Amino acid sequence: MSEGRHILERLQKLAAKDNRPRELPEGGERASALFSFVTRERERIAGCAFPRASIVVIVEGSKDVITMGRHLRFAAGTLLALPAGWQGDVVNNPDPETDVYRAIFIDFPNDLVGRAAHASPPQRNTGQLDLPLDSVLSSAIQHAAEGIIAGNLPAALIEYRVMEILMVLGMRGALPVQAKTTSDAVRALVRWQPERAWTADAIADALATSNATLRRRLAGEATSLRVLIAEVRVGLAKAMLAEDGLSLREAALAAGYRSPRRFAERMRSETHRNRTVDI
Repeated sequence: MSEGRHILERLQKLAAKDNRPRELPEGGERASALFSFVTRERERIAGCAFPRASIVVIVEGSKDVITMGRHLRFAAGTLLALPAGWQGDVVNNPDPETDVYRAIFIDFPNDLVGRAAHASPPQRNTGQLDLPLDSVLSSAIQHAAEGIIAGNLPAALIEYRVMEILMVLGMRGALPVQAKTTSDAVRALVRWQPERAWTADAIADALATSNATLRRRLAGEATSLRVLIAEVRVGLAKAMLAEDGLSLREAALAAGYRSPRRFAERMRSETHRNRTVDI
């Protein structure tokens, strides 16, 4: 039996049955929660929003994630590391041979993620979304999950086990770190759902603040909503042009531009400005 198959068989025991909550618990500094998602039918869950940093471990089947203007598919044996505030749509696909989809979900207190980030080399935290499972990562997940499920271990011991997962993620550049500035928080919101018609009120509500406070903080960081939204959308569209082979129109629409012409004008403006600087 291959190592990958052995890893998945061990983790399947943690996802023997579906015990997902009707809605995710509120954020804050409560202890880590663990849920298993099991379905025999293809299911789409629209408008997912995770209040805390979380991991989703795909044990059987595959998961489609619609985020950052892209439709991504991840197979069994993949871990997704999602930062606090992540938003998007997901589709859970049962395995074609077993007709079952299984996944494990664990979320983390904000202070633990912060401590792990402080202990991890900054250059390693690249914000990578997915990681392949190996023996080290799967053992850390299983150790923490069994402790959470037991329900009778001291909180300090559970925290130690959960921290082990975060440290492995930190060493591999996939620690789901929280935004440090208001600008970064806005960028993250827009990046996850660039096609959404973001308004100041919608962003303020998502960040649990007021419109006036949001604008004041951004002014203090020498930027604005308009600048940040344009920056993120242009960056995503450029990535899709270069990496996904999309046409200019397709990339512009996927990145949230209602008018591809406006994106084309922005690209021409940047090209002209760069040529002027070179001269």
